[in-house]
Amino acid sequence: MTVTFGVDKCPDKFDEYRCTLPEHYRKLAAEQLREDDLIRKQALDQMRQWIAKHPYIRRCRTDSVFLLRFLRQRKFSIPKACEMLERYLALRQSFPHWFQGLDPYEKNMVALGDEEVFHVLGFDAKGQIVILIKSRNFRVDKYDLVDLIRYLHMNMEILSSDELVQVAGVVLVVDCYEATMAHFTLFRLSEMRNIGPYINHLLPIRCREIHVIRLPKVAASIVDLLFAYVSPKLKHRFFFHKTLNEVVSHLGKTLLPTEYTNEDVEPKALTPVYGKRILESRDELKMLDEMEIDVAKFSSVWSKTGCAPGGIDAGMVGSFRKLDID
Repeated sequence: MTVTFGVDKCPDKFDEYRCTLPEHYRKLAAEQLREDDLIRKQALDQMRQWIAKHPYIRRCRTDSVFLLRFLRQRKFSIPKACEMLERYLALRQSFPHWFQGLDPYEKNMVALGDEEVFHVLGFDAKGQIVILIKSRNFRVDKYDLVDLIRYLHMNMEILSSDELVQVAGVVLVVDCYEATMAHFTLFRLSEMRNIGPYINHLLPIRCREIHVIRLPKVAASIVDLLFAYVSPKLKHRFFFHKTLNEVVSHLGKTLLPTEYTNEDVEPKALTPVYGKRILESRDELKMLDEMEIDVAKFSSVWSKTGCAPGGIDAGMVGSFRKLDID
């Protein structure tokens, strides 16, 4: 895939956005996100001006689809979208072992794809994309938590550049069948403190529902610990299902694999389509590493304003609300 954008925060010319959303998604955007042509254009213009005048952002993508990740996630609240972008840039640099150097051709990334940890099932009746993660397919004898986070984040980066996903969001299904204690003890307490800000602030993607299937009782206490770092809003989107019947009754049979539904015909998943898209997005993933924010300048602000677990929460948006926007 040819990359047609850069990371110059003040380019000579910005791309002109042309809406190609199907009618159903245009209606969703209007009803759920308050998005229309005028609001979208004004928000993009103001966010670009804010980036240009931000003293600590050195390099950043300003193309429309990238910025719309944040604007749609925050329902076109410009201060909230800008704050999310700050946190996104800062977290990427603060935890480079998790978020930088993502390469779909790297050995472990290829192997995790082959082992079918991450499945893109398709779009449901509401237009939401449904993702299935099979815990048992993650080989804890071969990979560690860093491998898992890098692989999942790489997939989510590409998903969040899909405008259908930006508008309608994601339904995540996590199947814990045959997961062992080794899977859950990957999440050490020190890592949980850092994963919290990642879950709450880094991913500019609308996570509509998270369905956890067949969670072992022995893992309940670990999940409770992880929940301590999840925002109250996101907690309400978790659903725990003890049986397959429960998840089928909630999600239906249209997209779920036959091992969950006992149907005769296997639904055609979109995993190969998105797998190909990720391989084609190698240059786009590489370019994300060229973005830069002065994290050292933020450190003093975070220490004064107080931080969420993991050290990155309070951003600099408040300092820039008074910036003149032409």
